[in-house]
Amino acid sequence: MVISLIKISFLPLIIMFRPKLTNFADFVVKPKPVIPKTKIEVQTDINWYLNILVLLVIVIGSIYLYQRYKYKARHEQETKEKIKKFDNYLNEYYINDMLAKQNNNTT
Repeated sequence: MVISLIKISFLPLIIMFRPKLTNFADFVVKPKPVIPKTKIEVQTDINWYLNILVLLVIVIGSIYLYQRYKYKARHEQETKEKIKKFDNYLNEYYINDMLAKQNNNTT
């Protein structure tokens, strides 16, 4: 009986608290309208990208040519030294070996 009195006394309170309904459409972010670009705008964008690309190619090419010019003398000197070393190697081993063979054949 006491339990039924408690249930009956809380029943009006439960009925009074109704849930507050919310509109979830208010929380959804509406997409921004897409404004299509005209052909002229697209071409100008592409032209800017191409101009930047060509400028980068020119800058990289000029840096490469400058480095080549800067180290040209040193590269030529190294190449001459390598050729001299190779010539000395041929003179010491190959020609001396041929002379030794000729001396062995004649004696």
